[in-house]
Amino acid sequence: MKRILASLGAAAVLTAGAVVLTPVSASAASGCWGDAGQKSFDGKTYTARYCHNYLGDVVGFYSTDDTGYLYAGDNWFVCQKQAGDNEPVGDALNNWWLYTQGDDVYSRDGWGWFPANKVSGGNNYEPIPGLAVC
Repeated sequence: MKRILASLGAAAVLTAGAVVLTPVSASAASGCWGDAGQKSFDGKTYTARYCHNYLGDVVGFYSTDDTGYLYAGDNWFVCQKQAGDNEPVGDALNNWWLYTQGDDVYSRDGWGWFPANKVSGGNNYEPIPGLAVC
């Protein structure tokens, strides 16, 4: 059970046979938070922010060039923009993409776009709160 709860990125409180889940970070439920340092993209400098991606996935350029892989967890992202639809995750649908660097690198030093519907705190077809628009 501990392994399952840890993989959900949540702390569990067991009381009278009930499981209550609380987010690892209070901000994780409402979008991105914190200062992850200055990063440049497309000639502009942004303050990167931490966001919780509840699923890992490839990082890349519009499904034509996988540049790396980002594992699930609290990761930094530079900015976000609208483009083509993300592949659906259950009922989670979006067309916003977050720019970051993957944990595993395939090409382009792992830099690329990550689907917003795998990041906590967003709504369908809306940007992730707390992260700048590119």
